Amino acid sequence: MVVVMKLKHVDELSGGRKRFRRRYPKAVARALGDSVFQVAMKAREGAELFTEHAKLLTEYEKIVDKARRKAAEDGQLSPFEHWREAVKEAEELVAGVSGVNSEDEARQVVGDDLKRRGADPVLYRAVMSPEAEEPPITMLDAKEMYRTERMAGAHGRNQKNRLERVCKRIESSLGSLDKLVLVDLKREHARKLRDDMLAAKKKDGSPLSSSSVRRELDMIRAIVSIAITEHDLHGKAHNPFDGLEVAKANAAPDTEWDKRDPLPRDVILAMRNRMRDKLRSPALGLMDLSRFCAAPSARLSHLSFESDGAFPTQC
Repeated sequence: MVVVMKLKHVDELSGGRKRFRRRYPKAVARALGDSVFQVAMKAREGAELFTEHAKLLTEYEKIVDKARRKAAEDGQLSPFEHWREAVKEAEELVAGVSGVNSEDEARQVVGDDLKRRGADPVLYRAVMSPEAEEPPITMLDAKEMYRTERMAGAHGRNQKNRLERVCKRIESSLGSLDKLVLVDLKREHARKLRDDMLAAKKKDGSPLSSSSVRRELDMIRAIVSIAITEHDLHGKAHNPFDGLEVAKANAAPDTEWDKRDPLPRDVILAMRNRMRDKLRSPALGLMDLSRFCAAPSARLSHLSFESDGAFPTQC
């Protein structure tokens, strides 16, 4: 019996030239900062083409394997996501085998090849045992689900930075996100995180205010809630941050800065239009103070001006 592997991931270029081109899995692309592995092939036909294709396939898999391992070690790739991507890749590899009598034979061919080359053990397991139980959903999966569902349309870095800051607080208190299994989260985890946040210090050495802690806990509660819904974990996991009280006897009091609300949107837009369209010196419209005043606790006294007249000290 002759087993033939289809020559996949090869494009035909002008002049009869060949190109090996294969997309990286999503998590690997995120870790590498590149979405595609592509190389112009030297061979054009015959045994040399098959040999070069095999070498490039091996090189691709080494890159993917190394990136996955590093991402997993760095906590950037959850066990669940790793498994899902491995299963998808395994199905592609098995589908590329011809000349066999059954799917089991195809899986054995691919599995033997992966084992011989020392490929990713998770990929090998996905080829040989595709029905194996999936790894549990972790807080790292919850973070990525929140990023996808809640922040897909977000502009700028503020929200992303806030998410990263909140997740760092979780890790410093409870451990690595990829080790925090959602169904194992208890109320004691929520209380510990809250207490650690209330005891945390800002850059100036002052403690976080209770309102700041409350806002960040609101985001954490939303992260867990979305993951429970999107991963169908209702009845298996509960959100330990629901109804969690923040106020404690030793908590830092809310400051006037924390309590101050930004200007209403209609006021900001009116200010912006007036400054842009009705100034005696249009050049001043380039300095859009309404954007500054949109921030909570913004004060013009924070800026330095030179003028014959007096400036108000507060927006």
